[in-house]
Amino acid sequence: TLTLSGANSYTGGTLISSGTLVANDVNALGSGDVTNNATLELNTGGDFDNAISGSGQVVKSGGDTLTLSGNNSYTGGTLISDGTLVASNVEALGSGNIDNYASLQLNASGQFVTANLTTHDNATTAIGAGSALRANTLTQEANSTLAVHLTDSNSDAIVTADHANLGGTLDITGIGNVAKSWTRDAYAYTLIDSDSAIDSDFAQFTVAGMDAKQVDFLTVDGRVNADDDTRYDVTASLSWYADSDNAATDAHGTFTLSEQGHSFTLNTALTDVDATLDPDSATDWDGKSLIKRGAGTLILGAQNTYSGDTDVQEGALWLAETATIGSAGSAQAVNIAANAAFGGHNATVNGHVNNLGNLYFVDTFTVNGDVVNSSAMISGSDQPNNTLTIAGNYTGNDGHLYLNTQLGDDSSPTDKLIVTGDTAGSTTLHITNVNGLGAQTVNGIEVIEVGGQSDGDFTLYKGHVDINAWTYTLKQDGGDWYLRSESDDVPDDGGEVTPPDDGGEVTPPDDGGEVTPPDDGGEVTPPDDGGEVTPPDDGGDVTPPDDDGDITPPDGGDVTPVAPQYRADIGVYLGNQWMARNLQMQTLYDREGSQYRSADGSIWMRFKAGKAESQAVNGNVDIDSDYSQFQLGGDILTWSDGAQSVTVGLMGSYINANTDSTGNRGADGSQFSANGSVDGYNLGLYATWFADAQSHRGAYIDSWYQYGVYNNSVDNDGLSASRYDSAAHAVSLETGYRYDIALSNRNTVSLTPQAQVTWQRYSADTVIDDGGTRISGQNDDSWTTRLGMRVDGKLYKESGRIQPFMEVNWLHASDNASATFGDTKVSQDLPNDRVEVKVGIQANVSERLSVYAQAAGQKGKNDYGDASFSLNMRYNW
Repeated sequence: TLTLSGANSYTGGTLISSGTLVANDVNALGSGDVTNNATLELNTGGDFDNAISGSGQVVKSGGDTLTLSGNNSYTGGTLISDGTLVASNVEALGSGNIDNYASLQLNASGQFVTANLTTHDNATTAIGAGSALRANTLTQEANSTLAVHLTDSNSDAIVTADHANLGGTLDITGIGNVAKSWTRDAYAYTLIDSDSAIDSDFAQFTVAGMDAKQVDFLTVDGRVNADDDTRYDVTASLSWYADSDNAATDAHGTFTLSEQGHSFTLNTALTDVDATLDPDSATDWDGKSLIKRGAGTLILGAQNTYSGDTDVQEGALWLAETATIGSAGSAQAVNIAANAAFGGHNATVNGHVNNLGNLYFVDTFTVNGDVVNSSAMISGSDQPNNTLTIAGNYTGNDGHLYLNTQLGDDSSPTDKLIVTGDTAGSTTLHITNVNGLGAQTVNGIEVIEVGGQSDGDFTLYKGHVDINAWTYTLKQDGGDWYLRSESDDVPDDGGEVTPPDDGGEVTPPDDGGEVTPPDDGGEVTPPDDGGEVTPPDDGGDVTPPDDDGDITPPDGGDVTPVAPQYRADIGVYLGNQWMARNLQMQTLYDREGSQYRSADGSIWMRFKAGKAESQAVNGNVDIDSDYSQFQLGGDILTWSDGAQSVTVGLMGSYINANTDSTGNRGADGSQFSANGSVDGYNLGLYATWFADAQSHRGAYIDSWYQYGVYNNSVDNDGLSASRYDSAAHAVSLETGYRYDIALSNRNTVSLTPQAQVTWQRYSADTVIDDGGTRISGQNDDSWTTRLGMRVDGKLYKESGRIQPFMEVNWLHASDNASATFGDTKVSQDLPNDRVEVKVGIQANVSERLSVYAQAAGQKGKNDYGDASFSLNMRYNW
């Protein structure tokens, strides 16, 4: 045995003359033809398209799925020991015997010709749509399965054989497609045609995996033909027309599909049959109403004209493209029970809808009647431009409406509800943004159009939906409802707001479970049978709208400029950033105090708490922050030559800040808030030089470095909650010169002019919030300079000395805190110049222990303010 495991590229072909050649890679045999006169074992998955010839055997092993697609002529037979072998070419299996111990799928248009085909115990042979089989002998062992997919093109027997030995299970799919009409005659089809008598039968007969006896909407049977025992026939009649077909069961209008995930497609029209009903029938059916039961999905694909009610009690009932229920002008009802689903794709209901479950619509779905919505109406697509049209009145009974919208300007693609009549009641609107980047609206994005009296109350879930820097609210105008992103203010000409372009990608959020509407004849993933309604996934690409088109104002005149309504959590992201940076800032005297000392070292601690107020985006967002800090440090190295000294120390701090942010008021009067927090740790190193080691008179130079790591949280009014990490570096250099003025009784006054420069580097993770907005751009450098004057007093008392002080500073910052929401950059309105005043007092408890307290305040333009209080303690040795 030789095993080839690599992906080889040789082209000269492969010859197997004896033994076994094992290929563990689909490309192991290069691209040439294979001449197999012994055993070729394919222990791999993928598509093997090399042509195989010779007298040897092909073995499929391993659990993967392997597809044979070449024109093969080998004669030694095929053995399937494990996994799945798919034959996508009618010549793929050569002409020898086939022994199937696992799974074989015949999936090519045309007839497969083989010697003998044996499906062994616990194995499955599946004959796909459009495929047929010719075998010398067909054998289905006791626990095997033969699965056959029928189509309306099947006119000849799917399986022909010289001999047929049947057993196990026969599973039929596609039976709803095999007849154009079930209206009068039962359907009969020869599935297996044998040259000799079939003297055995399948032990079980299933339809799409369901026991045929449990399929109440069909009378389906499979058996050897009583008049010709060489044929195995499948017969079926639709229970709706059972009396017309003289079937063994009574006619009824109930369709039960018990298994979730199973579906049945009926591409024939259901009409009233009350005139043909057997008067002695025990079903008590009126001959014109439909009941859907079970967790599976029934798909109606024709123009159904039955005039009775449709009761969707369980599972899903779906109308395929162009399908209808009822004749024009009908007053019949479709009743959707709780936890059941109904809907369609380009389909029509002629009648009324009473919805206690889920009503889905794809592309265009029309109800020519009234709708009462007590649960959820949901766009069944993950893209916008789907429309639910109600040609009647709409009543929301605390209902919900789920729409997809590409949030942008007025021309943005969106799903839509159109009501030609009146609206009443209450409905909550849920908007899923599909790759919208946000933009300024004028009239807004129309999502609900009302032709009659617009008395219905539509409210947006959570009051607003945010994307990038924009906040959208729902506004009624002229009876219709619009998503608008404007505030009640005329925009300021200044400030820093970079409007978004209309390109780029936004990673949309995952909203939970998916609702996948069926295609027009394929599988259906039915909605969840219980719990809350999960709106459809909002992924996929959307071509952004063209911005070149003009917007015509409703009155034909000029459009009054409006300012956007900004999302409230802008202030939280900026506030978290500013608090992390602000709580790294410190001066020498914040750390050292005003003490005259003669010491070899010290340890110190400081507690600071305060409140800061500021604005962002040209005053459109208010930011209020409360903060606290606990800092601890100590000298680790001191040096002195008797005159000057150098001290080096370590310091660390814990910070915590909570920020509340309020956005500007919308044109509809709405105003929203958000909150968040930042907490984390700073570690640093400081070094100080004093020209006078004893009294600290004269010049000094102080420097420090800090590195901080922080945890951040943002809660956007319940719409989204984000967690992210951030970090900051800070380096400071400060210098000053202290002048002492002697007073009586050893008291002194000191004047200390100071200058300080600080560089900071802040960085934060990129965040994609629950609404799909990408928040980035928080990786900035900043410079802050300070010029100040400090006045200290030294007053001796009998119990010791106290040292009151006052300090006035001018702060100048080079950069605001900023972030980018999508493609929109927003900044905090921090004034470049701020004035700071500090006052406090220090008391020496003993020669080694001192405490001091300080109050500080900052003020600047744009309503900026900061007030804090700190308490320090120092111990010298």
